[in-house]
Amino acid sequence: MSGEIVKILSGVVLIVLGIAWYFVRVPVLSDVLSTGTLVPFWRALLAAFAACFGIVLLLAGLVMAWIGYDDYRESREAET
Repeated sequence: MSGEIVKILSGVVLIVLGIAWYFVRVPVLSDVLSTGTLVPFWRALLAAFAACFGIVLLLAGLVMAWIGYDDYRESREAET
């Protein structure tokens, strides 16, 4: 039963990190994007990664929490 709770909690942590990605300023990433030291392709690739990373974390957290909750529900049904 503790394995399911760990899955649910780690999913919730990923959801929070996915949301926080868009609201917390990351100085290293914003400094790299603002300077002109990168080739335009790599700057665009890094910007696209930065834009998509939060959504990926959010969706991975949702899937992990869903799987953990489903495992928890199945183990509760098996006990009865």
